[in-house]
Amino acid sequence: MFVFRLRSATWPGYMALVLTLAILVGLPSVVLAADSQVTIVQPSDPMSLRYDPSSLTVTAGTTVTWVNNGSTSITITSPDGLFDSESVGAGGSFSYTFDTPGTYRYFCVPYPHMKGVITVSPRDKD
Repeated sequence: MFVFRLRSATWPGYMALVLTLAILVGLPSVVLAADSQVTIVQPSDPMSLRYDPSSLTVTAGTTVTWVNNGSTSITITSPDGLFDSESVGAGGSFSYTFDTPGTYRYFCVPYPHMKGVITVSPRDKD
């Protein structure tokens, strides 16, 4: 009986923790006006090259840096010409600061199956 009461007394605490973790795991990657990083992942099959994460949400003013951890040169290119990294070799990186809210898609020129999107939300007004 005592054990049951102890468990029922901590049950709301456990539920709050589980609910908080479930919410955090289910949310997209949100970055609040800080720098953020996207990694280029290169498995053994070049057709499996990808950006990680492929979808990122940041606030205006955030600088996103793509880091090429693979051994193959890639690009980070927006289809509308807003940014283009040119060739980023193994171990190289490319950074871009997103100042305007909106949705920004990008891809890799040599490997067009590599696609990503950055969603930029407005800064909170203090």
